[in-house]
Amino acid sequence: MRSSASAEAGAVAVPPGLLSLDGPGATEPAVAGAKAASLASARRLGLPALPGLVLPVDASRAAVLAASTTLATGGTGAARPAALRTRLPRRTDSALRAAVTALGGRVIVRSSSPLEADHRWSGAFCSVCEVGPGDAGTAVRACWASAFAPDPLGRAEACGVRADELALAVLIQPELTPKRVGSPGSWTAPCASRP
Repeated sequence: MRSSASAEAGAVAVPPGLLSLDGPGATEPAVAGAKAASLASARRLGLPALPGLVLPVDASRAAVLAASTTLATGGTGAARPAALRTRLPRRTDSALRAAVTALGGRVIVRSSSPLEADHRWSGAFCSVCEVGPGDAGTAVRACWASAFAPDPLGRAEACGVRADELALAVLIQPELTPKRVGSPGSWTAPCASRP
C-alpha cells in the first residue's frame, strides 16, 4: 500500500536533469546521496515520506572542483565562496525553478551526500528552508558550499576523504508549515502518567 505522500508524487512533473524519489536511480546513494536514497526506499515500501526531487551528485562536480582547488591555496574561507560562485547551467536553473513550483512553491533544499550512509557524517552538510523558485539555485549552491566548512573538512580528514570527493546530491521537498501548534492540554510530557 502506498502512502498518501506517495500518491501526491504522481502529480509532480519531473523536470529534465532531476530525479523523482519514486523514479529510477533514486535509491542509489552514489546517484542521489544517502538521505534521498533512504527516503526513496521508504516510499517504495509504502512508508510515509514526503515526495521529492533530487539533483544528482554529478551536478555538483563543477562546484566541488572549484572549491577544492581554491581550498588548496585560499583555505576554507575562500573555498565556500568559490562553490557559491559556480554558475549553474541555464537548463539546471530552469529545472530547479520548475521543481520548486511543482512541489508547491515553497520547499526545503537538503543536502544528500553518499557519505551520509556513515553515521560520522550526520549533520555535516546544510539544508536551506523557505526556498521559493527564484532562490532554488542559490540554495543548491549553499548546500554544495557547506561541504567546505571547517566541520565537514575536519570529518573528511578524519575519514580519509579528499576534498574533491565531497560531491553532494540535493534533495528538494515540500516544506511543511504547521497550521496549528500545541497548546496546554493538547500534549503531555513523555513520562507523564495519565489518570
